[in-house]
Amino acid sequence: MGQSIRGGCIGLITGFLLTSCQQNPAIEPALAPNVPTRSVNHVMGTSQVPVSPERIVVLDTTPLDAALALGVDPVGTISYGMPPGYLGKQASDIEVIGQFNQPNLEAILKLKPDLILGAKSISERLYPRLSRIAPTVFIEGAGRSWDWKNNFRIYADALNHTEQAEQLITDYEQQVTDLQASLVPSPESLTVSVVLNGPFGFIAHTPKSFSGSVLQEVGFQRNTVQSNNEQFFIRLSREDLESPEGDVLFLIHYPNTTSKEEFVNNRLWSQLDVVQRDAVCEVKGEVWAAGRSILAAHQILKDVQRCLAQLQ
Repeated sequence: MGQSIRGGCIGLITGFLLTSCQQNPAIEPALAPNVPTRSVNHVMGTSQVPVSPERIVVLDTTPLDAALALGVDPVGTISYGMPPGYLGKQASDIEVIGQFNQPNLEAILKLKPDLILGAKSISERLYPRLSRIAPTVFIEGAGRSWDWKNNFRIYADALNHTEQAEQLITDYEQQVTDLQASLVPSPESLTVSVVLNGPFGFIAHTPKSFSGSVLQEVGFQRNTVQSNNEQFFIRLSREDLESPEGDVLFLIHYPNTTSKEEFVNNRLWSQLDVVQRDAVCEVKGEVWAAGRSILAAHQILKDVQRCLAQLQ
């Protein structure tokens, strides 16, 4: 009897918290007494964040990648169906608090976070309720575009690891320089494309995308169709497969899709010069499309070196 009353009380408190914050989004999240805080500016405004947050919940792969790179182990994360393999066992050991774009607010509340990291483009509608549970810091666009370094810096600021973040960016940029010097032929002499074949169809990633910006830093060229596009992707039809033409093509394929066979057997695909020259390298979507932060950027550089060595 006592247990059922206690459980009912917890349920009532949880329900009140998750609904009242929607009615009054200006309410500041409750923090433990005497916890020192600092101001963090982000796309949704300014949040008072603990100086040393200890229980972090992340709502996308981008803040998960960033947190792990900075030596922070989140207590909760969303799921895309399976943990990102490139992040190793650390990612697989984190408690799942919902699916992509559908975090479970009650599950988050039970973890008692003192900081939530996410993105406006994915979770804007939930921001008032999330920020009632704990201080919540958002970036603008989930890191899908070229500004992934700025997003990394925002998350690092929220975690109070700005100096470490700058060192990691410096290390990454040195890796770019080292890769440029090691590639033969030089990246400036090669035109590359990135094509994603997944549940949303066939997409070419432009230089404005996360993976595209990394390739651009290395010095690779793009064909006119891609370089003149202001979006981070171009949706391809089966009749428009010439758009990804280039010296090398990086093909992102998600294993849970069934369209790869259809895609690579497409007559137009097989007629592409880059395909006929066998200059196609398959790479992982969890890195090139979903990673969108510093560890994924490092992995892209490794993939480029591996792929070009195989194609020589």
